[in-house]
Amino acid sequence: MSNENQQPTNKSKSILPCKAIIFDMDGTLLESTEADFKAWEKTYKSYNKVLTYELYHPLLGIRSADVIRNYLGFANETDVKRIMKEKFDHFVDYVNEHPVKPVAGAGYFLESLSSFGVKIGLATSSRQEKTMLLLTRLNLLQYFDAIVTGEQVNKSKPAPDIFLKAAKKLEVSPDLCLVFEDGPIGVAAAKSAGMKCIAITTTHTDEQLRQADWIIDQYGNTNLEDLLKNEGQSY
Repeated sequence: MSNENQQPTNKSKSILPCKAIIFDMDGTLLESTEADFKAWEKTYKSYNKVLTYELYHPLLGIRSADVIRNYLGFANETDVKRIMKEKFDHFVDYVNEHPVKPVAGAGYFLESLSSFGVKIGLATSSRQEKTMLLLTRLNLLQYFDAIVTGEQVNKSKPAPDIFLKAAKKLEVSPDLCLVFEDGPIGVAAAKSAGMKCIAITTTHTDEQLRQADWIIDQYGNTNLEDLLKNEGQSY
């Protein structure tokens, strides 16, 4: 089982042009966007603010602390921590009633990566408490050699910090890492880190994800070897 202090496990030699694959979590691996929106909606309401889905959508990929500072307008760190706990409590309440599911085919896809001999990382703007809650409930922790959460870096996506830290924990050069993302902010972060990126259209359109090197609509019909070989991209 992975945690932030665990050392990467040894993998056999990769048969892909990359040596590590790093996943975003919300929207990329888990159908958690609705739960996150509902938690933020309730949090906003507590402070007499209205959050529509149109206003929420640009926040995808941004750390909770930065949302509180830059959108709710609370700069004091005591306030930020208190509101983050409130938001997390709302999130837990919602997922207890409406359990989060993996994105279709994500579990099988993660399992299939063991045959490629690559290290697997997770780089999510979500906090560790939320990340561990969801991955534990869905029995997905076993797949990751390293996990980096939002509070472990100084700058949120679209800054490259979180992907660079994941690469460092995996002991793989950034140019040999491949990122899976579902949002333009995350894609921009991956590209800024010097990594190739596959975007999945679970929460955004092809046009919104155009900065990615490849775009897929689901895991089920994705042959990773063929995709990386035949799209004219190289490492």
